[in-house]
Amino acid sequence: MHAPSRSPLPTRTQVAVAGGGTAGMALAVLLGRAGIRVCVLEKQPRPTAAPRGEILQPNGLAVLARMGLLDALTQLIHAHAEVRRYHFRRIGGGPLCSFDYRELDHPHPTTLVLLPEVLDQVLREAAAALPTVQVVAGARVTGLLREGNHGRVTEIRLRHAGTEHAIETLLVAGADGARSRVRRVLNLGGRVTAYPEGYLTGLLPHPGGFAGEGFYYLGRGEILGLFPVSPQQLYFFYLLTPERHRRLREAGDIAWLGRRLREIHPPLAAATESIRDWSGLRFFPCARVTTPRWHAPGAVLLGDAAHSVNPHVAQGRNLALVDAEVLAQQVLPDLLAGRPPATARLAAFERGARPGAEQLQRLGDELVLFWNASHPLLTLLRDRSFRTFARHPPLRNRVTARIAGLDPSPVGPWERLRLAIGW
Repeated sequence: MHAPSRSPLPTRTQVAVAGGGTAGMALAVLLGRAGIRVCVLEKQPRPTAAPRGEILQPNGLAVLARMGLLDALTQLIHAHAEVRRYHFRRIGGGPLCSFDYRELDHPHPTTLVLLPEVLDQVLREAAAALPTVQVVAGARVTGLLREGNHGRVTEIRLRHAGTEHAIETLLVAGADGARSRVRRVLNLGGRVTAYPEGYLTGLLPHPGGFAGEGFYYLGRGEILGLFPVSPQQLYFFYLLTPERHRRLREAGDIAWLGRRLREIHPPLAAATESIRDWSGLRFFPCARVTTPRWHAPGAVLLGDAAHSVNPHVAQGRNLALVDAEVLAQQVLPDLLAGRPPATARLAAFERGARPGAEQLQRLGDELVLFWNASHPLLTLLRDRSFRTFARHPPLRNRVTARIAGLDPSPVGPWERLRLAIGW
């Protein structure tokens, strides 16, 4: 659960973090270890478990290793799965390509797949061990106070336990997700763009197999993903439009889902018997956040509040960790000196983090265009591209490195031509 407040709400802190997810808690741990007073304001009164898997990519694993938390995570052997190979297959049409992270030249050439609450637990425990970090659950941000009409943010306002509070602070960090309240209050002009499809997700009893492997099945307007999240459980996601999800829920029939999963991946026959109703399933719509500016005097955005990406690139949690590390490095000198972080330092954080995040957003949009496609021409180009990757290891490895968060370069015109013609 969220660490309870160890003392009454403070009236003053050095950093007020809105949001107790990955970005907010990682930032709190990094700053708290340096002796900075941090107050994390989490609007949820208690953690919520979601039937979905999260992929920790090499870039995120590297941050956790530098934080000294990767060992704590990997020691939870029954709460994660190491996945090194991802196999793409055509629904009803056989293999397309396999991507193997062991081919990467990186200290962490793998991924960890786990339920989101597992990483949350590790970060919360690290924060709870720090006397300078206070986590307040059930706190909803209501506003910010700025010096002058467009001056520096000096205070964060919130509602907690039915009472209004105000906390003076040197820095407000908005890590409060794609619908960020801090972003709206700062009037930074963020745009939330909904994708046409989302994912119906759930957990199944582990059917055996899947030793270090995950599967993507692609069809015409149809995707099924299968990843182990522990030795006991398998995570699945199935592409749906919000409207189709609504119609299926209203019809009440869930038997279709088990049938379709068995048709696509027959070894799931016994595991899908656990799908008896809608109670263990959840639909996740997908959206992209683009924000013209990530900072204002005395305030900064990070994680999904600044740049949510499509799940196809599996980088949401990883970019949150990268943001927290880069931001902490930028603001620590001023905070240790007892002064508000200079706007130039917040701008430097944005300049450093924005290009990689935007490249992954663009890559996510391209994957949506082709992976989700139902048009025969687009699916033909998609399948041809995968088969080209299968024949050309260097090209395949560059794509793996991009999704792993290790190569920020865009796909060039020569690469696109090769993929289109299958050469």
